[in-house]
Amino acid sequence: MANQDPQPEIYTTRHTFDASSVAVSAGTTNLVSVYTNQANNEEVRIYGVAVRIIDENGDSVTSLTDFAMSLQVGPNNVPSNQFDIGWLHTNLANGGGILMFPSPVLVLFQQPLGVVIEAKTAIAQASDRKRTVVVDLIGELAIQKAPPGYRNPQ
Repeated sequence: MANQDPQPEIYTTRHTFDASSVAVSAGTTNLVSVYTNQANNEEVRIYGVAVRIIDENGDSVTSLTDFAMSLQVGPNNVPSNQFDIGWLHTNLANGGGILMFPSPVLVLFQQPLGVVIEAKTAIAQASDRKRTVVVDLIGELAIQKAPPGYRNPQ
């Protein structure tokens, strides 16, 4: 429930690909559902994403960063194609790394929101090959507005 209108929100997901005991094959996906806890008269707008790829110690990694991301809102991917996030992580280490969408991704009441991360290349098995992709969805929670000219039928 929004305490202000709009209320800034950051939703964080963590996606772990652990190749410390067995190799991770290319095409392996990890889906995390996001619970927005919005009321029936509220909507969530996602304006951008920030991505960090870390190792088992929590340190930023520069190798094995070939991952792609897609957002699922309801039954659809928004945008419709997945996008590479390895470059996003690399730019974050250089002071950038936030991808802003040209228009917000809209999540309405009872629409499931999911973040899917896919390993685009295989990760060979080694003791230091646990990679966690941390995704921050940057958005806001707002009360839905009636369209112009709407008359409440009472």
